[in-house]
Amino acid sequence: MASWVSLLLILLWQSISQAQEESSNAPILEFISETNINNVVQDPQTGRIYLGANDSIYQLGPFLKLQARAETGPKEDARSCTPPASACQDTKPMSNLNKLLLIHPSNGSLIVCGSRYRGICSLLNLSNVEEQIYYSDNKGERTYVASIEDNVNVVGVMSYYKKDGQTFNVFVVGKGYGSLDSTKLISTRILQDYKEWVVFENIIEASTVQTTPFVPKYLHDFRHAFKEDGYVYFLFSRTLDGTDNKNLTFVSRLCEDDHHYYSHTELQLNCGPKNQYNKVRAAFVASPGKELARAMTESGMYGKVVSWNKVLFMVASSDEDDSKSALCMYTMNSINERLMDIISACYSDHGKISGFPAVDIPYSSKTDEFCSSKIGKDMLESYKCGADFLPSPLASKPRYALTAGPVWTTSSLLTAVAVAVENDHTIAFLGNNKGEVFKVHLTAEAKDYGKAPGDTIGEKVNKNLFFDLSHSHLYITTEKKITKVPVQMCLQKTDCQSCVGLRDPYCGWCVLEGRCTRRSECRRAEEKNGWLWSPRQQCVKIVSFYPSNLSCKKTDKIQINIPSLPTIGPFDRLQCNIGSFQSDGTMLDSSQVSCDLPQPSHIPKTPEDQDFVAVSVRILVNETVELAMREFKFYNCAATVRKSENTPCMACVTSPWGCQWNTHDHTCSDKDDNIVGPNIIGHRKGSECPQFENPDPVLIPVGYKTRISFEGINLNNYKGRVFTIGTELIKNMEEEVISESGPFFTFSGFSFSYDKSPETNILFYVKDRETGKKMDSTLNVTLYNCSVGREDCSLCKYADPKYRCVWCSKQKACLYEQLCSGSQQKDLHNTGCPNPEITN
Repeated sequence: MASWVSLLLILLWQSISQAQEESSNAPILEFISETNINNVVQDPQTGRIYLGANDSIYQLGPFLKLQARAETGPKEDARSCTPPASACQDTKPMSNLNKLLLIHPSNGSLIVCGSRYRGICSLLNLSNVEEQIYYSDNKGERTYVASIEDNVNVVGVMSYYKKDGQTFNVFVVGKGYGSLDSTKLISTRILQDYKEWVVFENIIEASTVQTTPFVPKYLHDFRHAFKEDGYVYFLFSRTLDGTDNKNLTFVSRLCEDDHHYYSHTELQLNCGPKNQYNKVRAAFVASPGKELARAMTESGMYGKVVSWNKVLFMVASSDEDDSKSALCMYTMNSINERLMDIISACYSDHGKISGFPAVDIPYSSKTDEFCSSKIGKDMLESYKCGADFLPSPLASKPRYALTAGPVWTTSSLLTAVAVAVENDHTIAFLGNNKGEVFKVHLTAEAKDYGKAPGDTIGEKVNKNLFFDLSHSHLYITTEKKITKVPVQMCLQKTDCQSCVGLRDPYCGWCVLEGRCTRRSECRRAEEKNGWLWSPRQQCVKIVSFYPSNLSCKKTDKIQINIPSLPTIGPFDRLQCNIGSFQSDGTMLDSSQVSCDLPQPSHIPKTPEDQDFVAVSVRILVNETVELAMREFKFYNCAATVRKSENTPCMACVTSPWGCQWNTHDHTCSDKDDNIVGPNIIGHRKGSECPQFENPDPVLIPVGYKTRISFEGINLNNYKGRVFTIGTELIKNMEEEVISESGPFFTFSGFSFSYDKSPETNILFYVKDRETGKKMDSTLNVTLYNCSVGREDCSLCKYADPKYRCVWCSKQKACLYEQLCSGSQQKDLHNTGCPNPEITN
């Protein structure tokens, strides 16, 4: 996959009830045909839709409301019948498949060609298809245009023909082979009677593109026809020479004013490595957006590409596995340049490029060298459309196929493609045989965002995938239904995060209106940061506050840093909502807003389990639209001790709020430079906190009162004070601490009772008896019980020696050695254990 491609996949078959302003309350627009739909065209002037279905032509309004219907079958026919049907035998009612549908705007008619009566055509009124403008079934073979074979595809494009100083409307047709069809591979059909010509007659007799006798080995399958810069192009697949049934994709080119098809040249198009996706399924020609043009140029594969250069977007599948398919792109510049290389090689270089044969003449029985002319390259300008003395038609050999890497691949069969440009970005809509339509965003980053959830319609999407005249809706055609859906569903998202989370190239957040919209629907989109594009996933954010936080006992102004703030005009009003408090916002510069904070009495209480309260700060514009929101923290120094009641001083001075500790009254308060003295311990001065640490021993046996000594530091302000010690494991029992020499203290210990686990950690707290306040204490010890988990002598024997557990015979239990009465009753070394007894 090309490194410059980014993919945005959005399943379109989902609810769109809120997707578009003009139809926000409307259901999905759809029309259901009674029979299979074969072709669909749109009138570029009126936006009307024409469906060519089996036995019917439907005329629909832009909102898919039925306006008129023409019946084209079933009609009496026979496969071998040469119309009129009245002259045929063994006829029966046969369905009429629409093979070709074209808008003929100059006289307001619709060209309709079907499968019945050898593929003849008719002209219907564009304003009312029930009115037939022209039909004749007695003009003979020269007016047979389409195919009676159901599986033979026919494509066409409107064009012109000049003769006798007049310009005639014609349509150029590409048609595969049917056993009872006209033998014309390509034909030019006139749309009026003129001298010996009759309506729908092929007015160019060119043996170079006859289907016989070559069709049985080429098997053309036409998929698309289009015009560009004076040329008519056909896109089709065919086999190479009849020796291999593998399909290859070709694009052929004709000069539009070439009256002999001398210019007909075919170029093989390879899609994917080793031409993995060899068979074209559908195509669309469009100009790329600036971003895609830039990315294509940077890739080096396409030469210089600008947004007005057309690109052929093609979906193709593999002959070997049609459950896999891909989207490939070819610039028209690269197609034309390669075609000119082939033509030049034949006319000037004996059909070779860099010494290798590059040119083929597929529809000729010549076996001798055919590129034998020697025309100077400067003369080619005079023969751009060939001549009768030059070999034609030409085709490239596989070595000189134009190759493109797959832009996107899928494990389904792609059947349709349509491409649009929005805000310089290129979006391809791809339909598949599972009834899914994906939106593929082509940009300069390589990311696959995956497939969004949604419902599928469950029917194959056919080739007729196209936009309405405003490019705001997509028409999706399946077997018997055409559906109109918006190309975007921005309005379904009501906040910025969900809007940008769409990563939809159509959508962005209209900041000053508080809506998810297309850029064109946001009134102030052109202002700085007025419309934030979805794929960049950026919303207006409060980056920081100054001050970054504040005591709940103080009030002040805060400065709010919002780098992506949109342009605030003189008639816009900023408002700060801080919790339930409101104040006006003042612009300090293009990204700084100043707001008043509420009085302390209006600040919410600090939650019991926290030392701060977070209050949302919301910046609104014009009272209703929220620009940005972030939490601001009001801290409470007094509440910091809740985090660790046994180390209150440490919790106070190590908090992020800059609090200070007063050893006189055991309180934590806001930093105040006016309060000084030896009793004040400042922020981050935890090493100065009075505290008790380093207990000895750290292992305490259950049920045995053990004297514990420990150390006290930073106690200068507590000289002469009496301390008590206790633990939460033994409620309402505290012992007085005895001061030893220097910083050391002892107490006689407790006789603990604990049998829930072999060991547990306990923390002793120390209080100033005079105030009853807890001092900082890190007197952590491990309480253990030899009996728990050691119910017999062997388990006792293997207890860690540090616990000094012994098997006590009298009590028949594993105990701390000092709890086993009588030396004869215990095995101090656990060297021997009594034999086990079977008691049951």
